[in-house]
Amino acid sequence: MNTACQYMLIQLRIRIRKLPAVTGVFILGLLLVAVIPAPAQVLPSVEALVKQAEEVRNTNPPQALVYATQALELARKTKHKPSLARAHRYIGVIYFMTGNLDVARQQFDSSYALYTKLKDQKGIAACLNNIGVIYQEKGEYPEAIRYFEQSIALKTKLGDIAGATSGMLNTGTIYSYTGENRKAIQAFEKVIEIAGESKDTSRLIDARINLGTVYINMKRLEQALEQLNIVLGMAEATGDDYSKAYCLNNIGGVYQNAGNTAKAIEYLNQALVLRDDLDDVAGLATTLDNLGKLYSKTGDAELAVSYFFQALQYSQQLNDKRSAAITLNSMGELFRKTGDFEQSVEYLKKGVEIAREIGLKQDLRGMYGNLIISYSAQKQFDSAEVYLALYRTMADSLKRINTEQPDDEQMEDVVSEGNNLLTSFEGSCLYWLVMASLGTVLVVIVARSFWRKRKS
Repeated sequence: MNTACQYMLIQLRIRIRKLPAVTGVFILGLLLVAVIPAPAQVLPSVEALVKQAEEVRNTNPPQALVYATQALELARKTKHKPSLARAHRYIGVIYFMTGNLDVARQQFDSSYALYTKLKDQKGIAACLNNIGVIYQEKGEYPEAIRYFEQSIALKTKLGDIAGATSGMLNTGTIYSYTGENRKAIQAFEKVIEIAGESKDTSRLIDARINLGTVYINMKRLEQALEQLNIVLGMAEATGDDYSKAYCLNNIGGVYQNAGNTAKAIEYLNQALVLRDDLDDVAGLATTLDNLGKLYSKTGDAELAVSYFFQALQYSQQLNDKRSAAITLNSMGELFRKTGDFEQSVEYLKKGVEIAREIGLKQDLRGMYGNLIISYSAQKQFDSAEVYLALYRTMADSLKRINTEQPDDEQMEDVVSEGNNLLTSFEGSCLYWLVMASLGTVLVVIVARSFWRKRKS
């Protein structure tokens, strides 16, 4: 266990906060949820080593890498191309799981080139999905979807409907990232249906974890907990520690949203310990961010900042743009709450830049709300008004693509803090004038218009 996480675990015993809208969508299993059976021409000795790697990849990734590397060395000695392709792809899976996306991509590219020379359509389809997940992790969603669609089409053409669910899961995950909850639910429910018929436990676990996450985002907590409790039992029965860690993290999110701090901290701590044992860097970033939000809520700003900085460091290490954007928003919100509005704006604008680049609609909406408050507190009403317009546009966009209206807790916070700010620096007369005329509209921005008229 690394020193940073030892420090965090010592501090983790008694504090908590409500989880963010997005608790962390499960991706790792989607890369190679169930290994596509190797073609007959793969050397039996190479296939045996890959199978050994498969057996331990979720519990002992370093050992899995040893087996897979041995398989690659054996394939190189014999110059056997099908075996080389098989080994390269599996090594890519393990590097992805441990957070080394660049090396993983190199391995997938090598495998894809070999499968193309061999005209092995099944291998090509698998690599297309793998490469798509690399783009997904880096936040390059249109490119990721392009690879997923190619993989789904090719697998469907080959009659591998069950295998095509990997791409379906991944596209559903992207929909959840971009706030298209209805499409995400449809994708995950379709996978659950197909995986149930084929008794594919791995895909069932992945789909239910992601479906539970979408339900958390939509504040449908009972439905989320139902899905996650099913997954927890399945993960424990199969010894799938990666899935178990994701599940524990998201169950903590359910309890955090429900205000049950004791339960939330219990599950988040379990997730953090397990992810550290697995050296799951991406998972650590998510759970550390969630715990930072807990301490921010309870007023322990110093400890919250330490969590956020570690989460951000892990995300940047992985070049995980989505996780970095979420943590930058968390930091901006924390500085806003502590009254350091300049720092708040600095981090929030960095987060907005990334979130716009990769199309994170739900996360952008929260960032806009925080920027409205921070600019209003500094009496920069022109800037606040710009972000209010962006906030409304984003809320309307989310409403159009979902059957349920987006949750307006963020804007309620904006209005509430705006009222407090206006009362503190302009006096009750102006406050009541604005409140009487515009109701729930952000009053500090309206105050800007009032003072312009007064000066003229």
